[in-house]
Amino acid sequence: MVKTVMNFSRDLLRVLVSPEETFKVVKDKGLENQGLYLYIFLCAFLGFMLGGVASALTGVWIIFPIVFAVIVTVIALLKLILWAIISHIVAVFVFKGKGSLTGTIKLMGFSAAPFILGIFALMALILAGTIFTSTMLFVIMYIWAIVIGSTAVNIEHRIGFGRSFLSVLGIPALVIVGLMMLVGVF
Repeated sequence: MVKTVMNFSRDLLRVLVSPEETFKVVKDKGLENQGLYLYIFLCAFLGFMLGGVASALTGVWIIFPIVFAVIVTVIALLKLILWAIISHIVAVFVFKGKGSLTGTIKLMGFSAAPFILGIFALMALILAGTIFTSTMLFVIMYIWAIVIGSTAVNIEHRIGFGRSFLSVLGIPALVIVGLMMLVGVF
């Protein structure tokens, strides 16, 4: 059990420090499913902690964190799948990428690795009440998740980091802003 936890910690740190090298090793060894496992585990843990904060604020019993963990995990998985589908479509049809949708989803699951910063942010908020520090940790978490997602698309589709970044964030953001502008007109 201790060895499994140590391997998990080492792999998590490897994704955070050097995502490109880690993804190459993961693809060579056929371990892409670990991205989904990591995503589910960290989302559930983060949801449990959010539920703990909500439980402490409202005085609701232990069921609240468990329900939060399930809800956050389901919503996060739907978000991951939608994000991967959009990124895959842009990578394939705009930039002529060669990867698969399932490979994109699995590798983008590793974008949950920075959620460990979100867990620390919640701990800092709960234990020390540091709103600024927690906010900054969440900002860093989201930025690094986008970098890891871009690296995942780059490794899966072999289109370069700049195009991968546009697939993951740039073009989807333009579409969302365009849709918001259209809705605003009506």
